[in-house]
Amino acid sequence: ASKGLGFLRDRLIIQSFSESSSDIIFAAFRIPDFFFYLLVGATVNVLLIPKLSDFKNAEDQTDLTSSFFWGVSLVFGALCLIGLLLAPWLASIFASGFDAVTQGQVAELSRYIFVSVFLLSISGVFAGVLQFWEKFFIIGLTPLFYMGSIVGGIYFLHQDYGLSSVGIGAIIGASLNLLLHATYYAFKGGKINWAWKKPVSAWRNFTPDFSRRTLNNAAFQINQSIDTWIASFLLVGSVTAFTIGTNLGHFLLSVVGFAVANSAFPALSKLKNEPQKQWSFFKKNLYWAFCTCLPVALICALFPREILQFLFALEGARLEFTKTVFFWTVISLPFACAIPLCTRLFLANDDTKTPLYATLTSLLIATILAVVLCFYILPTEEAILGLALGNFVANTLSFTIMMGLIYLKFVKNARSGN
Repeated sequence: ASKGLGFLRDRLIIQSFSESSSDIIFAAFRIPDFFFYLLVGATVNVLLIPKLSDFKNAEDQTDLTSSFFWGVSLVFGALCLIGLLLAPWLASIFASGFDAVTQGQVAELSRYIFVSVFLLSISGVFAGVLQFWEKFFIIGLTPLFYMGSIVGGIYFLHQDYGLSSVGIGAIIGASLNLLLHATYYAFKGGKINWAWKKPVSAWRNFTPDFSRRTLNNAAFQINQSIDTWIASFLLVGSVTAFTIGTNLGHFLLSVVGFAVANSAFPALSKLKNEPQKQWSFFKKNLYWAFCTCLPVALICALFPREILQFLFALEGARLEFTKTVFFWTVISLPFACAIPLCTRLFLANDDTKTPLYATLTSLLIATILAVVLCFYILPTEEAILGLALGNFVANTLSFTIMMGLIYLKFVKNARSGN
């Protein structure tokens, strides 16, 4: 449902704003999102859940949760404040292909988004604990309020507030997200106390572990940020086409891929000392993810134009650009949906290096390919194909490498019982 609202949001952006303005909106989201997913969005859960599983005492779990809460609030709060102050400089880096006036508009809107992602970062701590408690309903419900608020902001406010309507909706939605997570956490008996780096044992060797887990989970967002930067140098509308094509092509990544990975992760962590059971559990989840994604990917690959016209009412060059990105992304969708689960298997066994190297290798190759194709080989009117092929290579290569490493590191051990 949240992803459906996301499609409605994108359609409203296309209908309510010009091509250049829609490029500004998607580029503005990319700047705060980069830092959010780098440090918080995809990191808190994979750090917090395994550490929570190490403690059976409720007091220790409360201390650990509180330490994360205050740490995220302080560190990411300071980063968001810096982002607010340095928004023009960040816009000149992330959207350097835009002219100075357009970069200024990107910077202004990104300030709103920085406020929203700060609220989401705090909410993510509560969501991580609720995930550990396996209270998945509320975690699935809260994104509806966030995305719904952005849709409402655009629909009701865009004529009076212009681009700022998107940012206002994001702040309202993030506030509701935090309120619901925090309220449910308290309702289930959770507490926040004045703890800092407690329990002590949970924070030993934290920095290298945090760095590797951060890069593991943020690599996709880093790659998307680089691709958005490349798109800013291409024809007007390329940022919008790339963003919509990628989001739609990966639409089951959050519905299936991350949902399966997040729901499986607590169990994988608890089974890390039982390799045969862990491997069996992993296979069942992988099979379920593939069986869900394959038929959908096939349908989307056969009818990309019709789907885009129905969802977003696209026409002309914008339709062709978006179709190119969508097609090459969606045919790699089953692999993309399996990658989060593969990563969680390594992380559940406290192996942060292997998935990091696999992810960085595949994304580096994909990014180099996109740069070469977009800037040196393809003509300007076809350059968007370079970004589309980059998406395809990143997904397929990352999955292939990870499955090979999983076989070497886990399958043989599971079969021998080691």
